[in-house]
Amino acid sequence: MMPRVKPHAGIILLYGLLLTSFTQAAEVPDPISLDQALNYAQGHPRTQLAADIAQRHPQPEPLYLDCHNLAYNNNATPDRQRDQLLPTLISPLEAQRLEIMQRFFDVLLADSSAVRDNENQAVYYIPLDRTRTRMELKEFSELDVAELDAEYQVVRQQTSASIASQRLTRSLLAQAINNPLKLPSDLNPPEIGEFPSEMPTTEELAEASLQSNTWLDDRRDDASSDERAIIDMELRQTIIELLLRLDIFRVAAARAESEILWRDYYLERSRTLYEQEVKSDLGDAMTQQSKARLQKQQIQFCRTLALAQLNALQGKPVWPLPKPEKKKEEKPE
Repeated sequence: MMPRVKPHAGIILLYGLLLTSFTQAAEVPDPISLDQALNYAQGHPRTQLAADIAQRHPQPEPLYLDCHNLAYNNNATPDRQRDQLLPTLISPLEAQRLEIMQRFFDVLLADSSAVRDNENQAVYYIPLDRTRTRMELKEFSELDVAELDAEYQVVRQQTSASIASQRLTRSLLAQAINNPLKLPSDLNPPEIGEFPSEMPTTEELAEASLQSNTWLDDRRDDASSDERAIIDMELRQTIIELLLRLDIFRVAAARAESEILWRDYYLERSRTLYEQEVKSDLGDAMTQQSKARLQKQQIQFCRTLALAQLNALQGKPVWPLPKPEKKKEEKPE
């Protein structure tokens, strides 16, 4: 009879971690809301890492949410660091909450992109199918079919990539909520509401951050006078960039609304011509309309993220965002 071997303490610990991981995965709600996803930041391993060690394991870039380039209309040098708050300014826990928020928004954008490309694929398939049928009746040639099929395959490839991006963004979200074994299937989009029409000044936000951000306060207390001066400059620069970004997105949101209205009218005209079997650019019209709606969604998410980052700097919850105060109506004298 073989002697019983006492398990090594490390094996027991590993088993416990695996069991915890499976238990957490089973508890992930489906569909999951942003509020629920943010609750998983508390136990994430990244919240326990020192800043220098965390830098050895950089986060992958989001697929769709690129707020810095979106703000500057893709004219600026790509720099994802500007979409992240410096580790000297917020705690690892708040950084993980912001990471979850970015990943959550990225999944929603991937879903919107997949819907757009599925619709586009259907639009390109219908004339291809009709032309194949009419080719048998000698109304079209093999050249006509080959041309339409080549165009259709381009759109089909894009649809395949969009479907893959849905899984990829979900995988990154699963890692962000510390549940890599279970990918979230459905997401409940958050109700963002209205954005504030006015923002505090840079000085007011910097003062609030220095007074209420305990993580920042501790870092400044432990720093030398020169390092403290650098931290203060980093704080002020970050606030300036976020405020400027919010100003840009306010204008961009108005432009997106205007373009969506135009695309809606244009699509309606193209659809009418298509139904009358008059040559029209229905496929392109649908693509442009979906592109405009997707960009509106990107702008909305980036504005939300910028406000959440400002909250984190001030030691406030990143979500939900406070509702803008209603202006008091002046009573007539």
